[in-house]
Amino acid sequence: MDLQRINELINKLGNGTASLAEQQELMDWYRATGYQDAAFPGNEEQVQQELLQRIHHATGLHPVRSPRYRKWAVAASVALLCATGAGLYLSRRHATPVTYATTAVKPGSNQAILTLANGKQIVLSTTANGNIATQGNVRITKAANGQLLYEVTTGNTGADTTAALAYNTISTPAGGQYKIVLPDQTTVWLNSMSSLRFPVSFSHTKERRVELTGEGYFDVVHNEAQPFKVVTGAFVTEDIGTAFNIKAYADENNISTTLVKGAAQVTAGGAPVLLKPGQQARYQGGISVTAANVEAVTAWKEGYFRFDDDALEDIMKTIARWYNVQYVFEDESLRKETYGAVTTRFSNIATLLNLMEKAGTARFRIDGNTIIISKKKELHSNP
Repeated sequence: MDLQRINELINKLGNGTASLAEQQELMDWYRATGYQDAAFPGNEEQVQQELLQRIHHATGLHPVRSPRYRKWAVAASVALLCATGAGLYLSRRHATPVTYATTAVKPGSNQAILTLANGKQIVLSTTANGNIATQGNVRITKAANGQLLYEVTTGNTGADTTAALAYNTISTPAGGQYKIVLPDQTTVWLNSMSSLRFPVSFSHTKERRVELTGEGYFDVVHNEAQPFKVVTGAFVTEDIGTAFNIKAYADENNISTTLVKGAAQVTAGGAPVLLKPGQQARYQGGISVTAANVEAVTAWKEGYFRFDDDALEDIMKTIARWYNVQYVFEDESLRKETYGAVTTRFSNIATLLNLMEKAGTARFRIDGNTIIISKKKELHSNP
C-alpha cells in the first residue's frame, strides 16, 4: 500500500467516514507491519503509542489533530480493528483510564419464533435443520446457514390458493436476529425485537403485501405486475426494483425507510414520495426526505454497530434490544450526549461500554440485567 493511500485511510478513520472495507484494508496493512496477537500490548495507552510510532515509522506521516478528532482516536481505532476485528472511533477523551469489570451479558444471535397460519409456534433456534413445515404447496425449510426458506413446490392450484390465503409471522426477541427468503425469493433480514407478517404464497395476490414492526432490511425481487409493499402502520413502502431498510420500533418517535439501491416510493395517506438511493424518508405525522448515511443505517445487517454522533439515549435503545438488557439514566442530561462509533455487534457488552465510557462524560455500571448510566466527575483533557 502506498503512502498516499495509507494517509487517506488514516484520515478517514479519524473523521469517522471509513467504510467497513476501508477499515479492513487498514487493518491488513497494520498487521503487515509486524502486529502479533501474543505480543500486542494490553495497556491501551501503550497500544496507542505503539500504533502512532508504527504509523510514523512506516509512512513518515504524523496523524493530524483536528478540532473534533485527536490523534489518539485513530490509534485506538486501528488497534481495535487489529485486536478484535472491529473499529471504534471516539470523539472525546478523558485523561484518567477507566477500568470495567467483565459481565455475563452476551450479545445477540440467530433467534426467532415462526408462527404458522394454524397458530403453531416453532422456535427456530432449537429446531433441527431441514423441512420444518408444509403449507399448501409451499415447503418451509430451516437452512444450515441460519436462514428460513419458503419454496413453492409443484402442486395443484387449490393448494396454492390455500397457501396464498394463509399468513405466517416470524418474530425475533430482544437479542435475536434472523434472515428469511420469501416465496418470491425476496430476502429479508430482521433485527432484534422485530416481526414480519406475510402470506405463505404470493401466487394469487394482486400485490405482495407484508407487515413489519421493528427493523428489517429488504432485498426485493422486482415484479412490476405484482408490487411489493411493506406496511408499518399508516406508512407504506413500495419497491420499484430495490433494496431498502425500514426502522419502525414502537419506542422510536418516527418510522424511516432508507433506500440502498434501485428506487422506492413511500406513502402515508397522501401522494407517494419517490426515493433515490442514499435518501431516507421519515414519517412523523408527515413525510420528510433527507440524505442518509447508508452504511450507518445498514451496519446492523453486516454485524456492526455504527453510531454517527447519535444521542446516547438512541444508542442505549439499540444496545438494549441487542443485548436484551434494560437501562436507567441517573442523570437526564446524558440522554443527549453524542457519540460516534463503529464496532462489532458480537463483542462483550463490557468492552463496548468501557470504550464509550472513555469517550464521554457518562459512566456505565451493570447491575444484573440493567445498565445504570451516571455522570462522571469532570476531568480535564490534555491539550
